[in-house]
Amino acid sequence: MLTASHRQVRMLQIEYARRMQEEKRLAWPSPDLLTWNAWLERCWDQFPAPSLADEGSAFRALLSPAQETKLWETIIGDSNFSDGLLQPDATARTAEEAWRLCWEWDILPQSADAAPNDDARAFAIWSRDFDAQCRSRGWQDRARLADAVGKTFVSGGLKVPTRLLLFGFEELTRQQERLLEVLRSGGTAVELIEASLFPNTGERYEFLGPLDEIAAAAQWARGRLEAGASRIGIIVPDFGALRPQVVRILDDTFIPGAVLPSAVEIVRPYNLSLGQALSKYPIIHTALQILELGKGELSCEEVGSLLRSPFLGEATEEWSRRALLDVACRQSEVLVRIHGLLRHAQDKDGEGRWRAHSAPILAARLKNWSGLRDSLPKKQLPSVWAEVFARGLMLLGWPGDRPLDSEEYQTVNAWRELLSALSSLDEVTDRMDYAEALLAFRRMAAERIFQPKSPEVPVQVMGLLEASGLEFDCLWVTGLHDAVWPETPRPNPFIPIDLQRRHNLPHASAARELEFARRLMGWLFGSAPKVIVSHARRNGDENLRPSPLIAQLPLREPEAPGAIGTLHRLIHELRPPLEQMLDDRAPLLAAGTEVRRGTGVFKDQAACPFRAFAHARLGACALDEPAPGLDAPMRGNLLHGAMERVWRRLKSHSHLCALPEKALHFNVREAVAGAIADMARQRPQMFLTRFVVLEQERLERLVLNWLEIEKQRAPFTVVFPERDQTASIGGLTIRIVPDRVDELEGGARVVIDYKTGTPKLSQWFGDRPDEPQIPLYALAQKNVAAVAFAQLRKDDTRFLGIASEAGLAPGVVPVADINEAAVLGSWGALFAEWRRVLEALGEEFRSGDARVAPKNGSKTCEHCDLDLLCRIRELEEGSAADSEEEA
Repeated sequence: MLTASHRQVRMLQIEYARRMQEEKRLAWPSPDLLTWNAWLERCWDQFPAPSLADEGSAFRALLSPAQETKLWETIIGDSNFSDGLLQPDATARTAEEAWRLCWEWDILPQSADAAPNDDARAFAIWSRDFDAQCRSRGWQDRARLADAVGKTFVSGGLKVPTRLLLFGFEELTRQQERLLEVLRSGGTAVELIEASLFPNTGERYEFLGPLDEIAAAAQWARGRLEAGASRIGIIVPDFGALRPQVVRILDDTFIPGAVLPSAVEIVRPYNLSLGQALSKYPIIHTALQILELGKGELSCEEVGSLLRSPFLGEATEEWSRRALLDVACRQSEVLVRIHGLLRHAQDKDGEGRWRAHSAPILAARLKNWSGLRDSLPKKQLPSVWAEVFARGLMLLGWPGDRPLDSEEYQTVNAWRELLSALSSLDEVTDRMDYAEALLAFRRMAAERIFQPKSPEVPVQVMGLLEASGLEFDCLWVTGLHDAVWPETPRPNPFIPIDLQRRHNLPHASAARELEFARRLMGWLFGSAPKVIVSHARRNGDENLRPSPLIAQLPLREPEAPGAIGTLHRLIHELRPPLEQMLDDRAPLLAAGTEVRRGTGVFKDQAACPFRAFAHARLGACALDEPAPGLDAPMRGNLLHGAMERVWRRLKSHSHLCALPEKALHFNVREAVAGAIADMARQRPQMFLTRFVVLEQERLERLVLNWLEIEKQRAPFTVVFPERDQTASIGGLTIRIVPDRVDELEGGARVVIDYKTGTPKLSQWFGDRPDEPQIPLYALAQKNVAAVAFAQLRKDDTRFLGIASEAGLAPGVVPVADINEAAVLGSWGALFAEWRRVLEALGEEFRSGDARVAPKNGSKTCEHCDLDLLCRIRELEEGSAADSEEEA
């Protein structure tokens, strides 16, 4: 018996076994059940060599799917048409499909001269080259395998079967009909077996959106399962696109406890007929990342995913270290090179001890993998690369130390089969380098649709085409709106459209799609005693209508889901009375405790007490996300470094004013170059030659413009640019790093803070100041005469500050001229107010104030990295949802 799909084979095997068991048999011969393609391959394996010689056939080897695809890619890549192709690999697959359609439906490939358009002309040339390659090398392609089998039956090289049954075929191609006619002529009894159909008209339901529809179908399936049904079907037409959501909804409905940490391996009561790309399975994703690392570098996100994977050797033993190694890598480049990762992994402190982020076991494995990669020849055959890939994975300890579950074990076996498929490309391609081999292998993994085998379960979830020929106790067909059913025609672009319509090829016309959809709907309605069809009214912003094939059915109200509930609903319904407790106070800190983050503690406390608590006491912060180019903090650090180097050279206002212009430019150039060199050592990938030139020019202009403003100041000497010191305020001890402190001729001092943004004086005032750094720096000094922002921007470079008297610097105004003068009164009063505010903030933090209380509500939270920890947005969303529900 031959079937159209593997699922039909499996269903028939199960049904056959059930009947044998009903007859009380302990053992029985396995039924000879195959898919059409598997039967053709078995016939090929039985070809006797003499029969091929008798036929004068040049074909000696059957191409595997991977070999055939690679051959098409090579032919297209070597052709004159390749330069204009944006996606040569996708073009190869479309050409391969066109070649198969031509032979299935008796369309003779056209000559290039007779082709009506450029696409058909290109396909004609590729087809000619493909046929020539197959004939010259003795390869049998799969599109003509049925014809080759038919010729061998006619010649007597193969014995025709006595009886051949076909089940589940929606339609037969002309190539299949021709082969079956050969068998009939040879004496085979060929029978087309049709599934028995139930008399059924179906029920139609309507839902707001696609996910509501799937959720209702899942609830319905669970209800039927609890009522005793053993063959329940759910059909999702757009299954490939909706697969993750379908799995989530089914798990939530059938096995809600699977999300709990204590859950062990769970057998799902449903089966998904459509697998996913092998490359999407986590264990395979890790393997591909290891091989990508062999090219020399990975993105920060990919390195983080690899380091946290449980499928590396000793993952459990170094779990915490590798997590911290991920953090360390994110603080460097966007792309992490294998040697950089190795350097971080074996990092030691000055006393030779491993740092917290060091991973010595992983470092040893990386060193071995890097050594293997560096020792390889540049180009090798695919089979050699397959061995290298397997060896590299072994060196990194893949697939890990813990026992694999059933799904993972089957997935690893599928991976090994894929390595064998890569080895088979030796026959159809030349030597390739590592990147080419890995690209080909990645494509194979992405195209290999894999579904691990599972025990037979009562609920089957599948696409529309996979349900043909199957029987159910009850069936729900979702997603039947007019945008997807009947399907939109999608003719192959390499076969002239009029030729496709004349031969009535699949997907060639709207009439063809409508005819097929009607036929399939008839089978679906007859596949179960009770059939439900449904559709959504909307999908996002798109309005949907029912498919015209079901629009005539009367619309009914869906059944109420009853007592079935998801995990969160069950917890909500079964929970005991909740005791609420306000917990917004951390343990008291002893007076004088030194805290991390310096002035940032006060800035955070002013913005939101919880932010200060989380940052300074919990050490919580979001992971860095490196991006190409310099971000705002990096530009600020670069400017700070340049300004520090400039003033270490200039030292004073008098030296600045006395220095000749040429000498000043030289000093600035050297200072900027030194600052860039410091940062370039940390980020060599970013600071390439052209980038360094541009950044050098930008910073030189900015610094020189700023120094012109500095010349307009009263005479001063720079005391200690960027020197580290401590300050005690509010019971806390913090380390402060003022950008610059200048000393005037009379001994008074000016505190300066560089800013590349647009600061405001108002940010220094109020009980919760936005920028408390300058007040903190000023209180840590003696005899301060002025405080100022140094705003360094291309379009707006200036001082912005307050002084005890006028004339100290342009843009620095006397305290009497500011808006707060009426309240503060004097320079001394200003410092007293700052001390009061900062003492209060320090005491708040020391006392353990950890309230989630953002200063300006959601505006304060916009750029906070702790929203997942404090959950303030979750509370806001909950309030909005409650209000909507009440309304």
